[in-house]
Amino acid sequence: MAIQKDSRLAWGVSLLIFGIIFLVKQLNIIPEDLHTYIFDYKNYPLIIGVIFLLFHKNKSIGLVLIVVGILFRLSDIIRLTQHISDFIWPVLLIIAGAILVFGMKKGK
Repeated sequence: MAIQKDSRLAWGVSLLIFGIIFLVKQLNIIPEDLHTYIFDYKNYPLIIGVIFLLFHKNKSIGLVLIVVGILFRLSDIIRLTQHISDFIWPVLLIIAGAILVFGMKKGK
């Protein structure tokens, strides 16, 4: 079975990006604070998923990889959004007020 052209492109771009990332790591160009985020295995499905969404005809592979990456990062996402609920009502009131003020017709 021959590999389809778009599949080869997606895998090729993935290998190029990861090769460049690892070369930059070996050259110690990346600052230490970014180093922990870039070389975390939890990010790899997200990166490959985005590449497959961009370069592969079958978008389901990219979506599955992105969902897997999000599941890997779920604890981080929950930690970052844990205090957002404190701001929901004020933001909703501001949006409702803006709609009432700016959505009014000038003639009335």
